[in-house]
Amino acid sequence: MKQLTGISGKKPPFPMNKEALSQIFDKFPDPIFVTDRQGNVLLSNSTAAMTIGMSLDQFLKSNINDMIQKSYYNKSYAMEAVEKKCVVSGLLTTKLNFTMMSVSTPVLDENGDVSLVLTTGRPKDLLKTCSSQEEKEIINRRKREIDYLRNYVLESTTVVAESPAMRQLLLLAHRVAQADSTVLLYGESGVGKEVLAKYIHRHSKRAQDAFIAVNCASFPESLVESELFGYEKGAFTGADINGKVGLFEAAHQGTLFLDEIAELPLAPQSKLLRVLETNGIRRVGSNADRKIDFRLIAATNRDLLQMTEQGLFRKDLYYRLHVIPIRIPPLKERPEDIEALAMKFLADFNKQYDSNIKLNPDTLDAFKKHNWPGNVRELRNLIERTVICSLPDYPAELLALAAPIASRRPGQNDCLNLMGWSGTLKEVVGKFEEQYINQVLEECNGRIGETAKRLGIYRTVLYRKRKAFEQRNSE
Repeated sequence: MKQLTGISGKKPPFPMNKEALSQIFDKFPDPIFVTDRQGNVLLSNSTAAMTIGMSLDQFLKSNINDMIQKSYYNKSYAMEAVEKKCVVSGLLTTKLNFTMMSVSTPVLDENGDVSLVLTTGRPKDLLKTCSSQEEKEIINRRKREIDYLRNYVLESTTVVAESPAMRQLLLLAHRVAQADSTVLLYGESGVGKEVLAKYIHRHSKRAQDAFIAVNCASFPESLVESELFGYEKGAFTGADINGKVGLFEAAHQGTLFLDEIAELPLAPQSKLLRVLETNGIRRVGSNADRKIDFRLIAATNRDLLQMTEQGLFRKDLYYRLHVIPIRIPPLKERPEDIEALAMKFLADFNKQYDSNIKLNPDTLDAFKKHNWPGNVRELRNLIERTVICSLPDYPAELLALAAPIASRRPGQNDCLNLMGWSGTLKEVVGKFEEQYINQVLEECNGRIGETAKRLGIYRTVLYRKRKAFEQRNSE
C-alpha cells in the first residue's frame, strides 16, 4: 500500500493510505483537496484534478503556486488562507473554464501556525439550485464535518485484543454498539479510548453517518460554546459573516465523541445537559432551538464522581453521562496485548516508511517488563521512533536518542541519553528540559493541557518554555 506524498517528497503530518482515502474522497461529489503551508498537494479526489485537466496522480505531485503561474487557476484561496490564518472563500476559474465557489480552511497547530489547508469547491451553477433552508443546512453541516476533518478519525483502526480483559471488553462494546445509549469511557491517558469509541460507532446503526471527535481540552474557554453550538451571522466581533455550524449539529444522525469531558468548563456543562435533555441546541446569537439527533460517547481519565463532590463537575450531568460506563485497563494490566500491539505497530510503520525492521526477542522481553506509563500511545511512539531511526541515512548523532528500550533497564526512558551533549550545566539542563517536554507532549498527542498536568506546571509556563526553546533554536 503506497503512502501518498506531496511534491516535496515528505510524508504528510497525519496517517493515511491510498485505499482509505479513495473510499472517503471519491464519495465526495465536489472538488476537495488538502495542501501544506507551502502549497504542496497532499490529498485530493479525482474531481478536483478533473476540473483543471489533470490526472489525479499528476495533481498529487503538484504545487498550487506553480499551478497559478501556469494558469491552471486564476487565483489561490488556499495560499491566502495560509497568509491570513483564517477561512477564505470566493469564486475562481480553472484552466478548463470551470467557475466555482472555493472555500479554504486552515488547520492550525498548537503554536497557531498553519500546518494544513483543506479546500473544497462547488460549481457556480449548483449554488443556484440550493434554495430551500433545509438544503442549505444540509450543505453547511456537510461542510462543517469536512472542516473538522472528521473522516480521518474513521481510519480502519483495528482493536488488538489478545488479553482476556480486552476480549471481554470488546464483547461488551459490541453489545453496547447495538443500542443507542450514552457511553462513558474511563481509562488512563493513552489506553485507546478514542479507538474504542470508533469501534462502537463502526458497529452501530449510525455507522454510515458522521463521527465527530471533540477534545474538550483543546478549545480556549472563550470559544467552547461557539465551536460546540455554532453561531448565527454577526453573533460577535470576528464571527464568520455567514455564521457557523457547531460540532453538535455536524454530528446530527451520527456519533459525537467528547474526549476529556472533565475539562469542559462549568458553563458549557450546563448547556450540554440541556442538549441531552431536550435533543436540541441553540446557536450563539439565536433565539430558536434546532432539533438534533446524535449518539453520545464521552471519555475521561479523571474521577468524575470525585469531581462532582469537589464542585468541579455538575452532578446532574454526571448521571446523564454515566449510563453505560466502560473502563479500559492500562497496558500494564494486559501484558498479552503488548507483543501483539508492538507487532501491529511495527507492521504499520514498516509499510508506511517502506522498511523491514524487526524486533529481537530481548526487545520484546523488555517491552513486557516495562511499566508503560504512557500506555498504548507510548508503545506506538516508541515503535515509530525505532523504525525511523533505523532508516538509511538517519543522522548518526540522533541515533543515541532512540536506542531500543531493550538496551536499557526496564522502565528507563528511551529518550534521555545525554551522549553528545556539551556545554555549561545550565545549557545541558536546558537541552534535557526541552527534550523531556517534547517527549511528554508527544506522548500526550500534542494536548497542551494534559502535558502541563503531567509535567506539574501551568499551561502558561509550558507555552513560555516552548517559546523560549524556539527562540534559542533559531539563534
